[in-house]
Amino acid sequence: MPQKKNWGKEAAHPAEYHSCEARRGREFILRLNTGADPVLAIQEFARENGIRFAKVHAAFMGGFAPAKFLVWTPDSSDPENWHHESTATIENLSMLLALGGMIGIRKNHEGEEEAFVAMHFVTGGAWDAPTIGGHLVEGTRVRGAMEFYVTEILGIEVLLPEIDPYHIAHTFPENWYRPE
Repeated sequence: MPQKKNWGKEAAHPAEYHSCEARRGREFILRLNTGADPVLAIQEFARENGIRFAKVHAAFMGGFAPAKFLVWTPDSSDPENWHHESTATIENLSMLLALGGMIGIRKNHEGEEEAFVAMHFVTGGAWDAPTIGGHLVEGTRVRGAMEFYVTEILGIEVLLPEIDPYHIAHTFPENWYRPE
């Protein structure tokens, strides 16, 4: 098994991987109703329940209006920047088809820890709304009811940027963890 020191490095060959064994903590079902912002609501839920790391999965029901998300776009100032993202918005009602992501920890502007939500989603299938997906961002609003599971993950050490030996940017929180 690869050592922890290699956790954030690019693969040396196509079959290389890194893994750690974690264990489940508490499990929750969350329901958000019309008008709720999924990112803000999940952050608040994580804060109130002391969740440092969790997976968000198995969404069902409901839709978004609007759906705000990040999509990869060309970086005209740096063509090598493959992770450049821009915000897109679909104003028309769209049906939530899938959602999955994670809750982690980041430092806020005051240097204190706060919950962070990084979620991917797919939505579409409604009048004049294409099937799209990306990183869900603040400003999305639920229409109807949205339910999903949150599973707390234990045995994970959260890496914050100032202690991250790989200098992973603040914008990539899904990489801020490694085995304990």
